[in-house]
Amino acid sequence: MVDLMREAGVQWHREDFSWERLQPQRGGPYRWNGDGYGFLNYDEAVTRLHTSGLQIVGLLAYNPAWLKSKTAPLDDWIGDWEAYVSAVVSRYGRERGQIKHWEIWNEPNLRMYGYENGLYTIQHYARLLSVTRRAIAHADPQAVVVLGGLASVWSEVPEHFYDTFEYLEQLGAAGAWESFDVLNLHAYRPGAPEGRFQRRERTMDFADEMDEITALMDRFGTKAIWFTETGWGSHRGPYGISEEEQAYYLVRWYALALQYPLVEKIFWYNFRNNLAYWTPYDKLIFDDTVPDWHMGLIRRTYPLNPDALSLRKPAFLAYRTMTNLLGGLEPIATLAAGDRADLPGVYWYRFGKGERGVELLWTLSEASPTVTIACDCREARIRRWNGGLERIVQPTAGAVTVTLPPAGQPIYLEYGPDRHTITQYFAETGHGLGGVFRQYWERNGGLAQFGYPITGELIEPDPTSGKTRIVQYFERTRFEYFPEHVGTPYVVQMGRLGDDQLRRQGIHWQNLPRAADTPPSCRRFPATKRMLCPPFRAYWEQKGGLSMYGLPLTDAYTVNGRLVQYFERNRFEYHPEHAGTPYEVLLGLLGVELFTNP
Repeated sequence: MVDLMREAGVQWHREDFSWERLQPQRGGPYRWNGDGYGFLNYDEAVTRLHTSGLQIVGLLAYNPAWLKSKTAPLDDWIGDWEAYVSAVVSRYGRERGQIKHWEIWNEPNLRMYGYENGLYTIQHYARLLSVTRRAIAHADPQAVVVLGGLASVWSEVPEHFYDTFEYLEQLGAAGAWESFDVLNLHAYRPGAPEGRFQRRERTMDFADEMDEITALMDRFGTKAIWFTETGWGSHRGPYGISEEEQAYYLVRWYALALQYPLVEKIFWYNFRNNLAYWTPYDKLIFDDTVPDWHMGLIRRTYPLNPDALSLRKPAFLAYRTMTNLLGGLEPIATLAAGDRADLPGVYWYRFGKGERGVELLWTLSEASPTVTIACDCREARIRRWNGGLERIVQPTAGAVTVTLPPAGQPIYLEYGPDRHTITQYFAETGHGLGGVFRQYWERNGGLAQFGYPITGELIEPDPTSGKTRIVQYFERTRFEYFPEHVGTPYVVQMGRLGDDQLRRQGIHWQNLPRAADTPPSCRRFPATKRMLCPPFRAYWEQKGGLSMYGLPLTDAYTVNGRLVQYFERNRFEYHPEHAGTPYEVLLGLLGVELFTNP
């Protein structure tokens, strides 16, 4: 699981230190190493997360096991709570240095987590917060106290529920504002991130919510803002959306929230599709109508297999692309927020730092508007929401024009220098080579075979599994890195650009006519029923064959006076004017044709 989190670019994890499970009996020992059945091993989980480089916020909650289902007053367990807090924070904070941020309770403004867990009023939570602050300061003076995440209530407020703003206002009035360092919200919404929705007597969008928070801070004091839960479920039923929409919403929500300087961290809920607490871990129950079981970035499987083709949801690809492209950058400007007269329904945010820049755009329209973007750059790359390269564009008069996909699909326009280590630079294209790609390029024909690099190294999704795939585009091909094949000739392979180009032209190679006979000088491939004949056969066999170019998808034929033949990974072209030279057969410029031409 940790490896998948790192693959996605996750930097923070929230670890739930459930008091009732950690200390089942009053005055009893803490079960740091689990429940005896291989579960809830906090020491192992925290150590694994910490050594992997993930930051951890520890969640301290709820009331004790020995008072569950009892209407016990706070005085009956507040002393035990203080001891529990001191024990956990001392162990993982001061002693081990693994956790420095602690969230105090979860959604205390909701009945099922507040009232039904012993916090009967807001004043009770204020008191608990004060006691917890004191205990944490004593256990680890360097620790940061995070307010328990407050969930928005959009409907009429039922008994023992409180909406976010009321809860915060009463906390401030109770003097609890100084008992926490970070204001924490759970930003769930009944629709799209940009939408305006009824909230009792008024309609509100996200900007309105942030205005309310800002007004409260003006009264009680400024705090950093975290969203330790946010998300949408890809379930069937009320408020459910498709898996693709979940991916779009994720990117759009993060873009909106990151425009506020006080917003420091955002946690997607959840990394993996959730599971009912009563469900055996190894006997999964699936129900496509339960929202909480479909909010994750990956699907739940047992056992967990990171190589499973169906594991990564579209939201995982969207999250990984966002962290890869926006990581290390800062919000620079909001250029459109859906209300520009010349760009109706368009949202456009600029991120940058140093020479790197990224424009993130989408439209809520069913049309596909064009946007002209000033770009003091040599070139820019249009990237799809999942990381795939759409096109490489050169500016005209200092600007590039981008056509947005319809219906809320985000796209990125990125520009700036290559981000990988370069050991050979090509001024002709402004890109360079390094590592295994340079080795492959030099050993297999170099410039004559592959052309110049036209991008740096990029992260794209593997088309079958969605796994991270490092690629680099060249004039004639795309290199793809397969770390699972390190030590074999297949660690670098060429992408299937021949197949891609045929499909772009609307050609279904399976339906093309086939020659009936196989001349002696030719070779037929049963898998595709295509022939490989001179002058292409010798080149194919001598330059790498099947592992380099793949199977032939067409027989040789003439296009605009040039004999060509398509293979899975490229197109061969015959140049009789260069007969007797190494340039008699060349690979087609498929990288240029597919990714630089309009």
